[in-house]
Amino acid sequence: MLLINKYLFLLFFISFFILNGCSRKPGKEDIKILLKKYESQEFLLKKVRDVLGENVHFAVKGNFINNSDFGIAAAKEINKIDTTGIQFFLLGLKETELSVISSTKVLRGSLTKSLTNKIKFPFFNYELLYYNSNDYYMGSMGGEQFSYIINFKENETYYSHLVSISKKLDQLYISKNIRRKEIKYFFIGNAKRDFPNIKVSSTDINLDDNIL
Repeated sequence: MLLINKYLFLLFFISFFILNGCSRKPGKEDIKILLKKYESQEFLLKKVRDVLGENVHFAVKGNFINNSDFGIAAAKEINKIDTTGIQFFLLGLKETELSVISSTKVLRGSLTKSLTNKIKFPFFNYELLYYNSNDYYMGSMGGEQFSYIINFKENETYYSHLVSISKKLDQLYISKNIRRKEIKYFFIGNAKRDFPNIKVSSTDINLDDNIL
């Protein structure tokens, strides 16, 4: 009987140790080691794709919500039967697991030949994400260019839409939710580098309604 009790006690002790080890919350050292791994862009992109899928073509660490928490902004190409475009995500760590904190709606644009990067304005104490479609939608007879600044902290997407119609019009529309004049000037300044005579319009334009 004594021998059986010893075996039962040993079995209980081993089970307790295994269960306790499995349920142990990650400590500061575990988190420190994990954050070090995210210094590798290859590791970072793999972990983001594990969450969002293989169509993620951009991901970067940054301070996107004005605190010391770990944050990753990512851009994903959306190609569905009824929806095409791009979508931006903010991800963070919940203990050691990467998960989505917030996202934009699907926006017009493509990640092919485009520019995406984080951007910092002096009047915000956190970073934002900037996207520009560059020449992807431009041709010899004109075209359009989409630009976005994603403010994850305030859940805002600032938008500009440049339309160029050969020998007819160069027009820039800027979304009305932009309250900072510096952001408006940023969009206008970028557009004027390639289209010095561009006019700012109060209404957006659908290029499909115009003949190039």
